[in-house]
Amino acid sequence: MAYSSRPVKIPEIPGKISIKKRNGSEYVQLEIGRVYDTVRKYNLPDRKLIGIRIPSIPEMMLPNENYHHYFKGEENMNEEEKQTAETYGQRRSQFIMLRELFEQLYYEFQIQSRRKPDEKVNPYKAQKINDILEPLREMMAGEEYAQYLDLIDEAGDGNAPGGQSYSDVALMLTQYKGAIKRFNSERM
Repeated sequence: MAYSSRPVKIPEIPGKISIKKRNGSEYVQLEIGRVYDTVRKYNLPDRKLIGIRIPSIPEMMLPNENYHHYFKGEENMNEEEKQTAETYGQRRSQFIMLRELFEQLYYEFQIQSRRKPDEKVNPYKAQKINDILEPLREMMAGEEYAQYLDLIDEAGDGNAPGGQSYSDVALMLTQYKGAIKRFNSERM
């Protein structure tokens, strides 16, 4: 089930909205009716998953297609909440794009660090890596683990002293990978 990247406010319908925690995520469910269980001899709630709660904005969620079936979207949001949703949506889209680019870098450097661990990374590659790492680092700037995230040293021409080896860069990317995973689960 796909979730929209534009958040909405969790509907406030007493007795109809419930939150179910599973695998570190909080799923928002809407009770759409009740079904009589003949074995247990009582009614059980019939619930539909309508979204996933955003950890950094607990009053908002990322909706799925079920939500759009039952609700319009922004009918219960004031201007400030709409602005927060817009900002979050843009930030989330940028984070997803950077995370996907990062995954490709990570994969390549894991291979290169095994093939030629002590060879220096040329300045062009170092700059391209930093073009992805820098905005990721800025996004995670407020987190306690961000102080351990460094950029790649661009010094050297690949043969001269200076710069970092493939194994050094692979280690740094592994630190970023852990930080990205944690940031994604806590903030996105």
